[in-house]
Amino acid sequence: MSSFAAFIITFRRNEALRDTIEKLLQQTSPPQKILIIDNDLHKGAMEIVRSFSRPDFSYHPMGYNAGPAGAAAAGLKILSDQGFDYIAWIDDDDPPFFHDTIEILLKLIQSNNSIGCVGSVGQYFNMSGALMRRVPDKELEMEGLLSVDNIAGNMTKIIRAAAVRDKGILPDESMFFGFEELEFDLKLKKAGYSIACDRQLYKRHRLLHKRQGLHVRHGDKKDARGLAREYYSTRNMLYILKKNNSYRGMLIFSVRTAFKILRGFRFGWRYGTENLKILTTGMFDFVAGNSGMRNFLSENDILIQEKD
Repeated sequence: MSSFAAFIITFRRNEALRDTIEKLLQQTSPPQKILIIDNDLHKGAMEIVRSFSRPDFSYHPMGYNAGPAGAAAAGLKILSDQGFDYIAWIDDDDPPFFHDTIEILLKLIQSNNSIGCVGSVGQYFNMSGALMRRVPDKELEMEGLLSVDNIAGNMTKIIRAAAVRDKGILPDESMFFGFEELEFDLKLKKAGYSIACDRQLYKRHRLLHKRQGLHVRHGDKKDARGLAREYYSTRNMLYILKKNNSYRGMLIFSVRTAFKILRGFRFGWRYGTENLKILTTGMFDFVAGNSGMRNFLSENDILIQEKD
């Protein structure tokens, strides 16, 4: 019988963590083990783990803020070494939306040994154009498996542990935050695995969030946290494109970033100069080979990706 575990990445969000744990335990197919990966130097999540007082819980303090990338690498390594067959990658404030989410996803990944990762919601990635593309609504009208290029960590991402254990596929810890799931999924695909969603489960998410017929807008004004995240998105996307030898994608992305800098001044000089600083620093740090967490950004600005 296949074994299934989950790790939850947390950073100073104890109430959200408690809620996510409780909802995981309420799943029709709950994890046989839950591992809490704590990025807080002060081990703030330890009290939450103790409050549950369960033998199937364990706690791993990173000892520093390793970001989602470093925490995910640790969680996958620990649980794959313990022999689990499937591992869920969960964020502390993103429990599954439906009580049978994990049951559906486990059936999907168990249906074919070539599937390396499944999740509730996914997206396409155009490497040469350096663009994420939303799955059209019409592709969710039928039943069955939908092959995608990327599943975000906040979408009940479940990984085949053999890819980690046998092939050493792990997130790149140096990315810290931003597109670490994409970088991981692209490595899975290079190794011959597919990335999949269940079409009807995906559609249920679209209906729940009223996101059918949505047209994605770009270039809107961002708040302080959104701007901070742009640094990592810029640096890490260039890193991914270079790693995959997509020099055309690098050029297109760089030109697009330059236009994004210019468009930022539509919202005033102060916003424009902050946007300029964030984006150019991301590009310069890529060129210089700088990685990890950037000190000029507050730790509290490191948030998860938005949902599709």
